[in-house]
Formats: sequence, C-alpha cells, structure tokens
Amino acid sequence: MTRWTKRWRGSRVDRLTMVVAVLALAGACGAPDRSAPTGAAATPAVSAAGDPAVGADEAVGAVTDEMLRDGHRARTSTWPTYGGDWGQTRYSPLTEIRRENVARLRPAWIAQTGIVGSFESTPVVLGREMYVTTPGEGGRQRVVRLDSATGEVVWQATIEGEKASEQAATEDLHLPAHFGPNRGVAVYGERVYMGTLNGTLVALERATGRRVFEVPTLSPRITGAPVAVRGRIVQGLSFVDRGAVQAFDAESGKLLWTWYAIPSPEEGGWWGDFVETLPGRPEISLDRDIAWEKANRARLADGWKTGGASAPMTPTVDDERGLVYVTPGGPDPTAFPPPSEPHPGDMRWTNSVCALRIEDGTTAWCYQYLPHDVWGASGPTPAIRFNLTRDGRTLPVVGKFTGMANLYVLDAEKGTLVTRSDNYMPVAGTVGGEAGSNLIRGGVAGTIWSPGAYSFDTGLLYSVNQRIEGYFLPREEKRGSERYGSVAAVNPMTGKVAWTQKTDQPLAGGVLATAGGLVFAGRSTGWFDAYDAASGERVWSFRTGAGCNSAPMTYQVGGRQYVAVSCGGHAALDPQGGDAIIAFALP
Repeated sequence: MTRWTKRWRGSRVDRLTMVVAVLALAGACGAPDRSAPTGAAATPAVSAAGDPAVGADEAVGAVTDEMLRDGHRARTSTWPTYGGDWGQTRYSPLTEIRRENVARLRPAWIAQTGIVGSFESTPVVLGREMYVTTPGEGGRQRVVRLDSATGEVVWQATIEGEKASEQAATEDLHLPAHFGPNRGVAVYGERVYMGTLNGTLVALERATGRRVFEVPTLSPRITGAPVAVRGRIVQGLSFVDRGAVQAFDAESGKLLWTWYAIPSPEEGGWWGDFVETLPGRPEISLDRDIAWEKANRARLADGWKTGGASAPMTPTVDDERGLVYVTPGGPDPTAFPPPSEPHPGDMRWTNSVCALRIEDGTTAWCYQYLPHDVWGASGPTPAIRFNLTRDGRTLPVVGKFTGMANLYVLDAEKGTLVTRSDNYMPVAGTVGGEAGSNLIRGGVAGTIWSPGAYSFDTGLLYSVNQRIEGYFLPREEKRGSERYGSVAAVNPMTGKVAWTQKTDQPLAGGVLATAGGLVFAGRSTGWFDAYDAASGERVWSFRTGAGCNSAPMTYQVGGRQYVAVSCGGHAALDPQGGDAIIAFALP
C-alpha cells in the first residue's frame, strides 16, 4: 500500500528544505560585464494575444491545451511542461539575462529536498507555483511544490517505494543498483500528474497535494515525465520488455490505449526489411550476416517478446497533426551485456522515431535510424518539433539527436528523412570518417537521454553528449579510460556542425536556449554553465557542488527572470550526490 505524507507552508521544514538568500559575493566566475544591448535584442517578449508576457506572474488558473501548445514562449511566467512547450523546443524569448550581463548571474534561492540521489527533474512552473520530483532513496520519493520566487515549500507528498521498483532497478546490469532518477511532472487543469518509481501514474491536487487517483501502468519503475494533451496523460514507460507508451484519461485515470514499440508478428513483427546499410548513409555497411539471420528466424522467433526498445522519455506533441512523437531506444542486446548471438532482423522499432495518433495510439509512421543495433548506439532522447523554411515554403519537421552522434531531421507529416547531420562527437572508432557514425560495440559516444533545444534566433539545435568507453559493461566491471562530454550545435537545414565545446566528463543533463543569445547546460562535475549560442564560447560558470544532470529551464515572475536547474549528481557519472534546486537571477 502506498503511503502518503504532506507538509504544508508554515510547518517545520528546516531539515528538508533550505532557502538561501545569496549575496552578490556568491562564488561565480565568468567574462566581465559588457554594455547593454541595443535595438531588437532589448525588446520584451509578447504573448500570442499581443499582451506583454514578461513579468505576467498573476495566478495561473486551470491549465489548458492552449497554454501547453506554445507554453513558455507564449506566457513567460510559466514553464508548463517538461520541454517548455508541446514541441519540446526548450527555447525562451526572455532577454533580461543575456550574453552581455550573464557574468553577473547569481543564485537567487536554493532549495534542498532532503533526498540525495540522481536528481534529474526539470521544474514545471505556473507563475508562483513550481513543481519538482525527487529521485528515489531508501524507498522514498517526493513531489514538491515550491514558491518559484522564494524557493519556500508550499506542500510535498512522499511516496513510499515498493519491491517491484527496487527489483527493476537492480536488473539493469550496466547501471548502479537502485538507480532511480525521475524527470518531472505534467500539469493539466487543476492537477499535477507524475509517473512514479513504483510504476504508477499519480494525480494530485495543485492547491493541496492531495492524491486524486493512482493507477498502475505496465512499468514497474517510471523515470520520465508525462505529457498532457486533449484530455489525456501520455506516459512513456521504462523497464517494459517490448517498450511501451500508455495514455490515461486525465479526469478518471482510466487507461485509454497502449502502444508497444516492438510490433507483434500479427502487427508486422520486428524483422523489418533486413537493411544492410545505415539509413541516410548508404555507403556505411551495418556488417550484417543476413543469411545467418534469415536461417535462424524460426529458432529465435520469440525474441520480440523481450526485445527492449524502451520509450521512457516525454512524448512530443504535434497538435496540428493529432500526433505524439515517441523515441524508443535500443534493443536488449545493447541495454545489457550482448548475448552470444544477436537477434535476427532489423529489430523494429528500436532506435526509431514513431508518430502515434493521440486519439487511439495507433501508428501513423515510424522511422528507424539504426536497424539491428548490436553496438549500443541507442538513445531515447526526446524529439523536437519545429519548422524549417525550404524553397520558400514552411516544412514541419521533427529533430532527433542520437546515440551515434548524428542529428536526424524528419518530415513531421510523412516520417521521411530531410537531413542527416555530420558527426557532432567524432571519436577514434567513428565509422565513415568524421561525418560518419559512432558504431562502437559496448561504448557510448553521442546523445543518450538528454533533451536538446532549438533556438528560433540562431536556427540551430543544441545537445549535450557523452563518451563512455565500455558503457554497457556490467556495473561491477571497470569502464575504459576514455570518458568525456560535449555541448554541440548543429544546423538542421544543412546538417553541418556549427560548434562543439568539449567537457572533461560526460554530460547527462540537457540544454536551454534563450533569446538572450545563450545556451545553458550543467556539468556532471558540479558546474552550471552558459555558452554563447552563436559561437559556443563558455561565458559564465557557477560551482554547484554536485553534478547538474537535469535539463534547465527559465521563467519570469515579479518582473525578474530566473534560470533554474536541479543538481544532485548522477549515480553512474558523479559520486558527489546532492539534493538542490538552484534558481539563478541577476542581482
């Protein structure tokens, strides 16, 4: 039985939450202050209705589809969904914090949750309301509502863990035992929704934190944030043998549909077309023994039942087309130490972008960017929905960073390939030269979980990446010595890499792009950084004490812009744990 506790504003929360007012002498470093901007750069953002959006921090009523569609870009006092808007662009039109003054950025407040662990939650903000989820520790997990201007606790609900959740964590042999991040919530109407580390979907009252309903899912342990759309809560699932996404009625919690990433034989199966070359790069061979695969289909016919293709990350919404885009990761031969023989076939729909119809969960299209993955080049990082202008017309597209360090840009309507980028993290084992792909057995060199961002100013897509030699070895075995990360900017029109910045350790958080000419990203070594969006120059850094492995976000309340990030380390990358949400602002 799940047990809940709540603490209210005014109760004793000293041990659990600390709010710190930080003076201008806080330990930040960066480039010297520059002159104020001129012209369009200083123009405040406006909402779609033409009203000033900056500083509009009045109480936010019931959250609607209209509020979620353009999200933060239309109303900057909110960050109403995991990716900032339904398209997961993670872009802000705010310009108070900009290239010229970011060196003055300081913590405005710091809140500590009391649960130390892999803290990967991106806060959701509705004016003065901020919602975060904690990782699991000792069987506990919390949903916390804070005041977004002060960091003070309004309420918190504690979920007690269950054995199925703990078992799921220990079975993923390449990750630390009891690894339990959670990436956040969805808000809809007057409720907060969360996929729990117990594998349930929970609905809470925004005002009080009281539980409205809790329903089971197919997963024993959910790590990704859900998305709300058209009266549905759509949740990507972890630890499901065939990979799955489920949709629930937002009002009642009733299950509406289930989509499996790996189709059954009756649905077309996962054999595919036995593709021999890499999609988008026909000159790169996948080195498959097609004759052996076909000869062993009958003997290995049941592989699809436990084939992997986990789709845990937040789906991306395309309301105009009535679609959600989901991003299944790799097959089990790459999620764990590879078996003595690979599964036959293309292993559909592992390593794919799939468009599902919101109404019933049926498949509109799927594009598999890496068939028959026996390397470990998977990565379920969310898709990004934006538009390109080509030959004078608007082309709706979906962008997907991958675990082999190529950006794939797909037609949003048809799922056909528009652009495939050069390699934005080339390593010694890259196949096909520096413009090729990282197909390295057991290693990782690319984008795994981390959500990217699209800038409406530069037209670039940004990502944080990781290179870990021997990533898929069992947790007790020592990885290789080659470990580093990078922040990269890619032109989705041409596929060219605009810039990269190498970091000394792998990055596992995410990025935020702003109209202030900045890209924000955290480091697993305990730093939070700002980069020049056009050049990639690192222009500001702040020492946080524990790795910032969440995707940052921004909002404006009381006429002041804040940039917030969760910093709690990462069990696989950073031994220094933490439990802090830090909100930065100009003094």
